[in-house]
Amino acid sequence: MAFSVKIANLLAYRSGYICNNPECNVLTIGPASSDPHLQTKKGEAAHIVGEKPGAARYRDIGKASIESDQNGIWLCVACHTLIDKNNGKDYEEKELIRWKSSHEELISVLLKTHRSPLPLVRRFSSNMKVAQDMVDTLAHKGVMYQPHAMENPIFVIQSIDQIKRKLLRLLRQIDLDKRLREICEGLISACREVMNENSRDGSALNAFLDILRIRVGRFLYQLQHEYGCSVSGGISVIVRP
Repeated sequence: MAFSVKIANLLAYRSGYICNNPECNVLTIGPASSDPHLQTKKGEAAHIVGEKPGAARYRDIGKASIESDQNGIWLCVACHTLIDKNNGKDYEEKELIRWKSSHEELISVLLKTHRSPLPLVRRFSSNMKVAQDMVDTLAHKGVMYQPHAMENPIFVIQSIDQIKRKLLRLLRQIDLDKRLREICEGLISACREVMNENSRDGSALNAFLDILRIRVGRFLYQLQHEYGCSVSGGISVIVRP
């Protein structure tokens, strides 16, 4: 038996229409790409305690409790199916209650502090590893933070070229994340500009390198605060909002 529309809507609103599974956090509503007048929903109100004998995690708690919002959790379709596999043995009642409580508390804090849930969603996406790889690619090259006197101009250009090539490979791995693509493309553009402007005359290389570090520092700040990337070591000195 499905929840009433009233209960399902309540669970959805309290969840911000985001799946309560902390390893998923997928958005469950949005526009249909084929028609501007249609919507897409892939979220469901799922029972924590099963609604009837034989259902996942069933125990007799009474019809009123079974059908109450306290016994519901908002999940995407895939996670709803997942928690009910093997009669729910892999996902116990206490765990689902913890998911729901933690998620609703987070949504409440975001609402009260006027903060976006997008950084949360991004941090748990498949693109998180790509974002961290971008940071590590930059961090492993001293050209981004070492004093100019320690750098050979020829090696500077070679290092920037290596960074650009690695970023181009990472760009192809980004999946459905316009924001991360913009950051990666911005880094590639910044590297390309230094290489183009100093290909024949490197007399102003240090000045271009200073500008590059400023731009990279801003992108690192965005990766750190929007995707939860770890930025440490020598390169942390150039991070700026």
